[in-house]
Parts: sequence; structure tokens; C-alpha cells
Amino acid sequence: MNNKKKFTFRQLLSDRELSPEERRLVLEDLFVFGKQNRIPFLFRMGVLLVLSTVIATAGLLSDSAAVVIGAMLVAPLMTPVMAAAAAVVMGWQKRFYSALWLILAMGLGALLLSSLLTLLSPEIVFIPEQVLARTRPTYFDLLIALAAGAAGAYTITRKESNAIPGVAVAVALLPPLASAGILLTSGEYELATRAVVLFLTNLVAMVLAAALTFLAVGVSPASARKHSAAFIRNKLYLFLVLTLSISVPLWFYTDKVLFNPHYLAAKSEVLQNWLHENELELTDVDFKNDTRTLSFSFTGPRQPLNIGDLYDQIIANGKLKGETRPLSISYTWTRKVSAVYPQKGSTISELSQSSHASKQQLISSNWLWKLTQYDEKTAARSTSQQDYNLIFEANGKFMVKAHCGKWKGKYTFSGKAMDITMNRNTFSACRKDKVFAVFIDDLQRSSFAFIESGKLRITLAGSGGIMFFESD
Repeated sequence: MNNKKKFTFRQLLSDRELSPEERRLVLEDLFVFGKQNRIPFLFRMGVLLVLSTVIATAGLLSDSAAVVIGAMLVAPLMTPVMAAAAAVVMGWQKRFYSALWLILAMGLGALLLSSLLTLLSPEIVFIPEQVLARTRPTYFDLLIALAAGAAGAYTITRKESNAIPGVAVAVALLPPLASAGILLTSGEYELATRAVVLFLTNLVAMVLAAALTFLAVGVSPASARKHSAAFIRNKLYLFLVLTLSISVPLWFYTDKVLFNPHYLAAKSEVLQNWLHENELELTDVDFKNDTRTLSFSFTGPRQPLNIGDLYDQIIANGKLKGETRPLSISYTWTRKVSAVYPQKGSTISELSQSSHASKQQLISSNWLWKLTQYDEKTAARSTSQQDYNLIFEANGKFMVKAHCGKWKGKYTFSGKAMDITMNRNTFSACRKDKVFAVFIDDLQRSSFAFIESGKLRITLAGSGGIMFFESD
């Protein structure tokens, strides 16, 4: 006969119940018993809330992570959250709703106080990173809140006081509320909503995890579970549904936050190689899906002259997310100058030799004009019926060969500085060619010339654009 005892989950919980004395100590840490103790308790909670909100708001506005962490340790929000979870497993309906009302009141108080402090502070020009960090809720925040709720409940029942500060930092209930108040005052309503979502994510997940932990460690006696079984079951189901409901949008938003254009740019071998070749640093990147536009911000010693090469390589590596719509690139460039003192530059003779070497490259090819890029939206280009070749000679003369004739001019080239002057020509054969007129006008505004990877780039005076040529 098999006398081996089988344990159900309910029996396992019953066998692991806390003793009456242990349960009393846990509940006294979370609830106020006796009307005479209620006002002093609320006063202490209010003082701690005001102080922690002031610390958190100041830390967020000054962009100090250390100060924000200090506010987490002072904040009293963890107590009513744990009380709500304990009230669920004890079947105390009135205390459960009282804990929720206290959380709501403290949350609104923190929100309003942080808004007031922001209003009294100097105007914010840029939103601090510590504030923005609370506006990007992800799936991992939900996992953290679940683990922190379980850890908080366990430390309370086991009196692990050394672990409580760590739990308070991991939970981070107050900073999202303070961030929301700052953003509301700054008029950033969408970001403020995201910060509130992060707070609600932490709240719901913590109550669920803490309630399950309290059940597992035996905080509620068997009599309470039997008497209030419906209430306990319904509230656990409610918070489980809320947690699952939050997890779905957070899962998709995680991809948007973590795998954003900055991440993709850092992982792009094509872009990183192009940046290295052009001695550029990428300071910002964005992708607008509605217009299929990649926007870059670069900084470096010289302007990117072969943005077309980057475009061709991106297209060659496949469409983004299977889209068939055309892609465009817009960019801004900021000059970055590095220098040392005392300077150790080249001598005049060395510069002249360098100039001669560059000039040899210039006169060694017939240069076919591809286009002139004036800004990110405006360009002039030739067609298959309009070929314009630029031929430089060693004697300082050059010739333009077009489909409708040939014309000559003079040029000077020293180092990389270039100046072009056209001879007197009537161009009668090309009067109807409007593109040719633009081409000639741009040539006479030449400022600098560069030859890179067998391609000629001529920049126009006054940042008027760049002419692109390829060796014919």
C-alpha cells in the first residue's frame, strides 16, 4: 500500500504559513492599526513624499543620476504598494482600496509638486537625459518591476533590511512621476504620458508579483484564503490581465526603443566604413518612414563629397523593411577643426609639390559631369543626351566638350583652391540648352577641387553646392 503523501498547492501554502507572531510583525510594517495612529502615519508619508519629490525633481533637472537614486531611497511609495498586495492575499477589501487611494493621492501629489518646482525653476532649453530615460518604457521595465515586487515582498517577510534599499532603487516609482510633472510643465505631453505609463507598469507588476510572493511564503492564513477566496482570486486575475495587457505594447515598443536608427546605424558596416573613409563622425540619425528619408548629422574636418556613394551602397544592400518606395538621404555637416600649437605645418616647397601632384591627377583624365548638388533637395544633372566633359591642360587652360560644341577657358589651381574663367563665347549652338547654361555658370563659381577614389568634386563659392564628375 502506497502511503506516500501528495501535496496540493493549497496544502503546500498551508504548511508554509507564517506563525501568528511573524504575520503580525509583517502586517504592522505595512498597515496602520488604530485610528489614533492614522494621522501620524499620513503625516510621515506626506513629509517623506515632499522631500523625495524635491530631491527627485532637482536631480532630474540637474541631470544627476546619483541624486535621483537618493530620491528613490527616500520615497515612501513602496509601503502602500506592498500594503495593497498584502491586503489582496489577506482578503481585506477596505484596506486594499484604501491603499490604492493612498497611492493615487501620493502620485498626484508628486506630479503636481514636480510641476510646480519646474515652473519656479529656470526655463528648460534641452530636456535632461535623466528625464528622457523615464519616457522610454520597455518590456524589460516590466520584468524588472515583477522581480522587484517579488523581492520587496520577500524582504519584508524575511526581515532582510539590507536588501530593501536595493529593491527601492530597482522599483523607481517616484522618478517617472517627477519626470511626468517636469514634462507637463514643459509642454511635452506625449513624453509625459510615456512617463506615467512607466509608473503604471511598475505599479501593476509590483502588486501582482508581491501578492503572489506573499501567498507563496504564507502571509495569509488558511482561514483568510477560504473566507475571501473569491476576492483574492478576482484581484489576482485582475492584476494578471492588466500586466499581460501592458506587456503587449511594451514588447513592440521595445523594438522601437532599442533597435532605433541609432542602433541600426552603429551596426551598419556600410555606413561605418563610409564614415571612416570620409573622416566623419555621426552625431545624429533619424528615419522618417512616411517620406522614406534618412536624415544624418555629421561632423568632421571636411564636407562629405560622396554622399551619392553611400546612397548607392545602402540601396545595393536591400530595401529597408521590404519597402519598394524610393529612399532619399538628407544630411547636415558641421566643420570640425583640430589643431596643435606650436604648429608643425608643411613648408612652401612641400605645398607646391603637393599641388603639382594634385594637378597631375587633374589633367590625367577627361571628367564627365554627373550632377551639381545645391542642397539636400535641389540638384542639376545631365541626361543621357546631355554629356559635358571637362578637360584640364597643364598650361592652365581647359576645354568643355558638350553635345553641341566645344569651349575653352582658363583655370588656376593651387593646393586645392580652384578658380575658373571662361573665354568669351556666344554658345550659339547651345542657347536652348538650359542645363548647359547652369553648368557653365557653376563652373565659374568654382572654389575648391578634390579628387577621391578617381572622382572629381568641385565645390562652389559661398557654400553654393558641389559639382560631381567621374573619369570618362
